[in-house]
Amino acid sequence: MQPQLMRAARQGVQFQKRRFFRPLQHAVLRQRPLPPLVHDADAAPAPDLIDWQVDRPVLLRRLAENRSKIGLLQLPLAQHPAEPVVDIRVFRQNHHAERVPVEPRHGMDAGRLAALQQEPDSPEALATIPHVCLSDLPRDPAPVPTELREDGNVIIHDLQTDGIVYTTAYFAADDLTPEELPYLTLLRSVLSQLPAGEMDAQELQKQLRLRLGSFSVGVSPITQLRDPQAYRLYATASCSALGSKLPEALSLAAAILTKTDFTNRGKLLEILRQLRDGLQQQIVSSGSSFAMLRASAALNAAGACTERSGGVDFYRWLCALEREFDARADACIAALQRLSEKLFVTARLRLSVTGGTEDERQTVLRVLREALPAGQAPGPAYPAPLLPIRREGIVIPSEVSFAAVCGDVHVYSGALRIACRAASLGHYWNEIRVQGGAYGTGLLLRDTGLATAYTYRDPDCARSRGAIGRTAAYLAAAASEPQEANIIGAISDAEPLLSPRLQGAVADTWLLKGMTQADRCRLRHEMLDTLPEQLDACGAQIGRALDEGVVCVLGPRTQLEACGDLDVQEL
Repeated sequence: MQPQLMRAARQGVQFQKRRFFRPLQHAVLRQRPLPPLVHDADAAPAPDLIDWQVDRPVLLRRLAENRSKIGLLQLPLAQHPAEPVVDIRVFRQNHHAERVPVEPRHGMDAGRLAALQQEPDSPEALATIPHVCLSDLPRDPAPVPTELREDGNVIIHDLQTDGIVYTTAYFAADDLTPEELPYLTLLRSVLSQLPAGEMDAQELQKQLRLRLGSFSVGVSPITQLRDPQAYRLYATASCSALGSKLPEALSLAAAILTKTDFTNRGKLLEILRQLRDGLQQQIVSSGSSFAMLRASAALNAAGACTERSGGVDFYRWLCALEREFDARADACIAALQRLSEKLFVTARLRLSVTGGTEDERQTVLRVLREALPAGQAPGPAYPAPLLPIRREGIVIPSEVSFAAVCGDVHVYSGALRIACRAASLGHYWNEIRVQGGAYGTGLLLRDTGLATAYTYRDPDCARSRGAIGRTAAYLAAAASEPQEANIIGAISDAEPLLSPRLQGAVADTWLLKGMTQADRCRLRHEMLDTLPEQLDACGAQIGRALDEGVVCVLGPRTQLEACGDLDVQEL
């Protein structure tokens, strides 16, 4: 193996170890074939056992979801040598190890095991299962450390990241015209795939593995909280690197942004085809997200921007560009070059750094400002035009459909979030998932005030739309039922477990959309204080919005025509 590849492999292992293994909150798993029981409780573990530190919440969640095959060592407790346990040793400050008793393997035949599994648990046993109560939840959400410097152009998140520095550069792109938006997504896809500076594509990939833990470019339209029809558009460049490698890592990232050579027509066409093929597969397999996006594009400007740069409209643009590539190649190359020179400049830059020491943060600022050209500040904004409000059916090569019904309730509140969760887990689950046979369904409320009902892999979208039309009636009937479980679930959805990297990214979004800690507290208070009787009024708001809203269904022609009210067109 070449020395550079060996160094890149070591760099990758070191980076992943720091990224995923938390020192203060982890479980130690012993990985080696062992007998099911170790009868000498005081015997030390074999010296060649390998301890893997795994983030504890992630471990417990994956165990619960049965998504990971994890071998656990069974050991008897020293004080109860006859009782075997699964030893998940959890270390967090002064917490004791958690041990889960299990049945011994010897003497357990399949018949007895099946009988035990079918036997109902006693009320006493069920009472021992931990439950979260509303009183267990803090009244206010935990803030993410955020410091603004240089008039808000530098954002610092002082979080423990185990020596990794996460950097995100936000380049203002509000002045891009609607015609330029799809080129921005294409630009994102080709960067790091084409030669940059003096490096060919193969050498560039080698240097990325050697110097950086991750590198990506994105397109981020961010709706403003106080004005849901206003949004800020950013081209983002995110990377992560060990603190010791920051200068060379950031110099490489800047070279990709500013020195990429777009003139290889053959490679550009290859990337274009891969992008189109991947997007088509996503539309066919995960059409719900595309249906929801397209429906929202008729009601919200940020949704229209995202549709133009990453939805069905963007897919159609890609297909046309591929068909006409010979005639449009030179114009495409010129557009990519022009966007690269226009966007990736310090005059448009807003920088976010998560983790690292103060010296490392200063290194980030210094290196990027030296490596990027000054450029010009953005001009007047060009908001993306909304799509027409309609009921639309798009034919895709699938035997199932993906439906979205989107309406504007013109408000975003905690009570509406509880109502959406109640409808999702009650009415939608029973009517659309269980009885209708769809693989998934739900009712979502965005901070733009848009409420969206969706179905996933639906065998009968016409029937499901009928169930969606009865949302208000269900919530009116549910107004007499306790909502504690829905409140806890809604708060869990709003405040999921996040890694330090994601904490910084989410805090950036809050800041850029104008959401303060006071706004987060207000929303938490509204959810905690929601009364069952409020669901009736919320249901009326949601039902009216959905009845007057936009419909988009992706599916087979037979299902679309069976709805009777859709404007059916080909993908």
